[in-house]
Amino acid sequence: MARAIFLAFIGLLALVVAAFYAHILMLVFAAILVAAVLDALIGLVMRLLPVLPRAFAVVVTLVLVVVLIALAAIGGGVTVVSQFDALSSALAEAWDMVAGQLNDWGLPVAQTFEVTDIVEAIPEPQTIFGGAGAVLGTGFGLISNLVIVFLTGIFLAIDPGRYRDGLTVLLPVAARPRAREVLGKVGATLQHWLVGQLILMAIVGGLTTILLFAMGLSYALTLGLIAGLLNFIPFVGPILAFVPIGLSMIGQDWTTALIVLGGYTLIQQFDANVTTPLIQDRVVNLAPALTIVFLLFMGVALGPLGVTLGTPLLAALRVLVLELYVRDVLGDTPEKVD
Repeated sequence: MARAIFLAFIGLLALVVAAFYAHILMLVFAAILVAAVLDALIGLVMRLLPVLPRAFAVVVTLVLVVVLIALAAIGGGVTVVSQFDALSSALAEAWDMVAGQLNDWGLPVAQTFEVTDIVEAIPEPQTIFGGAGAVLGTGFGLISNLVIVFLTGIFLAIDPGRYRDGLTVLLPVAARPRAREVLGKVGATLQHWLVGQLILMAIVGGLTTILLFAMGLSYALTLGLIAGLLNFIPFVGPILAFVPIGLSMIGQDWTTALIVLGGYTLIQQFDANVTTPLIQDRVVNLAPALTIVFLLFMGVALGPLGVTLGTPLLAALRVLVLELYVRDVLGDTPEKVD
């Protein structure tokens, strides 16, 4: 009886913490995703250089990551920044034309397309979770949040076992081996999903850039980068990426517009029906309807942050449900319900 009361108290406490500090918890989860990618890279370095201790492999990995980011910034960063400014103006003009036509048809829409209007339309976190939920949402800003996420992810990747053992030590001794096993499966699932998703992002972004460049569009690199980044969000991301590509077609001849829009549709179909099943479905078999509903829930609860991190969070929750409930409570095997 005392144990049941204690577990109920812990569960209630967890719900309260999740409600008031949901944004902080999502940033922690983002740091875990960063750690998963870094741990995969560290493992690759150690396989290539087996005599290298993990501490040195961590240093080598971080140096390689910094060098690659610097080379990417030098190679295309200036181009992307200059294109982004021009693209923003072009999209604003295109939207003004579309909005004017829609208003003429009796469909009232905002005539202006400004980033500040979008930001102001997003509700503050405290309107949903109270002031405590906005600590990192508005207090530090996007750049500070990213720095905190990446620094936390680096420290997690340096010694992941230390933090895993720190969690399991709170459990009864008999339950610790099983907890380590389940946490290991969650970590492996997140790692495989995230690495696979990065590969898919590179494929979609690269193919989109090649398509737009071949059609002679001025903003090919920026639009391709946007398409690749938004592809991180399944189902929703490709639709969002379609908007700037579609708006950029206004003013182009019909042949160019049809080729670009048709080509982008083929790229997304290739991603959904060929590359994603080959890379992702073998790792995480998430039902499409469940994923969409979960992303909708996360979007309403946490806004863009919830939508962005919703799919990997669902993948982690799926492993926990299959292992801790289906296997341990129901006595079934997860393979039978995949």
